[in-house]
Amino acid sequence: MPSKKVVRCARCINECREMIASRLTECFQADVLELMAPYNELIICSNGFSEVYLVSDKLLDVYLKLASKGRYPYCIGIYAGRLSKGILIPSTMLADKVFKKLGTYVNSVEVSDTGLKPFLYGKDVLKASVTRTYPRLIKGRYAFVVGRDGYVYGLGISVVDEGELPYLRPNDVVIKNVFDAGWYLRGGTTPREKKYKLWE
Repeated sequence: MPSKKVVRCARCINECREMIASRLTECFQADVLELMAPYNELIICSNGFSEVYLVSDKLLDVYLKLASKGRYPYCIGIYAGRLSKGILIPSTMLADKVFKKLGTYVNSVEVSDTGLKPFLYGKDVLKASVTRTYPRLIKGRYAFVVGRDGYVYGLGISVVDEGELPYLRPNDVVIKNVFDAGWYLRGGTTPREKKYKLWE
C-alpha cells in the first residue's frame, strides 16, 4: 500500500481549509464541506503536485494510523481535486457527487453529442455545441461540461459571461478545456500529456 505521495498535512491548518472551502463554494454555489458530511475533513498529498481528498473522521483516523507507520494509500475518500499554484482545480468525481446532492447542476454547460466528441479529444466547447446552460457562467471562472446523459465529462474556464451567449457566433469558444475524461483514453497515464491545462 505504499505510495509515492507524501503527506503534506493531515488535518489542514485553518488557512488551507478556508481557501479550499472558499474555492469549492465559488465553484458549486454551496457549502460543499457541509454538503458532503461526514466526508468533510481534508487530506492533502504532495509529490510534484498536490491532491485534495475529502474524508470522514473514521477514514482520517485510519489514514493517520497508516501514515504513522510510513504507509500512505494511493487515494482515500472522495477525490476533490488538484492544487496548482495555490488554486484548487475541482475534480469531476466531486462535481458529480455534489450535483447529485444539490439535485441540479450549477456553473455548467450541457453539450450536444456531436460537441462532446471533440471536447473529449481535448478541444474547447464552442457555442454551436451548447444545448443548455446552468446558472451561472462567469468569465474567467470554472464551468463544468455535462453530456446529455447527465454525466460530468470535464471542466474548463468560461471565456464569456452567461448574458453574452446569444451574441456569439457558432464557432466562438464558450469554455476553454482544462480537463476532460478523454484524457485517460489518450494515454493519460504516461507523462507525455499534462492532466490539466491552465492559462494565466
